Amino acid sequence: MLGSALLGLNLFVLIALPLLHAPLAWTAAALAVVALLSPTLWALVHEAIHGLLHPQRRWNHLGGRVLAVAFGSPLRAMRFAHLRHHRYNRTRWGSDEIYDPVTQPRWLAYLTHYVRITFGLYAAEITVLFACWLPRSVLLPPLREACPDLPDGSAGMAKMLERDLLSEEGLREMRIDSLGVLALYGTSFVLYGSAAWLVAAFLALRAFLASQLDHAPHHGTPVEQRDHALNLTAPRWLHRLLLNFPLHRTHHQNPHLPWTSLPQASRFDGEDIPFVRGVLRQWRGPVAIGDAPRASPSSAA
Repeated sequence: MLGSALLGLNLFVLIALPLLHAPLAWTAAALAVVALLSPTLWALVHEAIHGLLHPQRRWNHLGGRVLAVAFGSPLRAMRFAHLRHHRYNRTRWGSDEIYDPVTQPRWLAYLTHYVRITFGLYAAEITVLFACWLPRSVLLPPLREACPDLPDGSAGMAKMLERDLLSEEGLREMRIDSLGVLALYGTSFVLYGSAAWLVAAFLALRAFLASQLDHAPHHGTPVEQRDHALNLTAPRWLHRLLLNFPLHRTHHQNPHLPWTSLPQASRFDGEDIPFVRGVLRQWRGPVAIGDAPRASPSSAA
């Protein structure tokens, strides 16, 4: 029901609203409200990624695909990226804010970091719409390099890459979904005509929210602690709006639980901080690898 409602709202503001010729202020307000609900839309896609959107696998996948198209990127690509995040969390392949001053200049690390947390994450998801049309032989080497089999048991992502993402079926599905995204938003831009800048602003707000929230529970947390994240404290209404995304450590430790079960499985400790602080502290900048916190032996165990 929630997925259908959000899908309907997105289709309304993108396709139906420009046909109603409503006052510009009302149109802008409606687009802003739906854009602000983008984290909820992503959270539903996230449920589909973990097989939790619908009890039947077929409907879970189909529903996830439709919601992902509305969000702006193929489900298979988002699923692979998210499961890779779980696999390599807080390793050198999954600590986005950590940089090595020996191999990367400080100014470049800061530039990359701020681009990523403002719009870069969503921009990368949009890039998939075009990258998925490249030949498999071009896509495989760089993606394979980003999916090493680590000695601590973090194996299997390379196999998933070849079996699920870059298989003939996977590429075909991503290309179909990319056409769906381009058709949806291309039609919206055409229908809005001279007011198409409103659609661009809608996407910019979505990009900002998605990029801001994605890494916030991990920023500055101990490295080499695979299932670690923060449980960010927040008002109940915000937890519900974000489908309990702030309970991020609980999710990483229990990825099989649906969002409705996370509160019962959650506990908070002295490391956890308020949600707003968790998001804003990213603006302090990236963290040099030598300054990155390390897990204590007891917590690592």
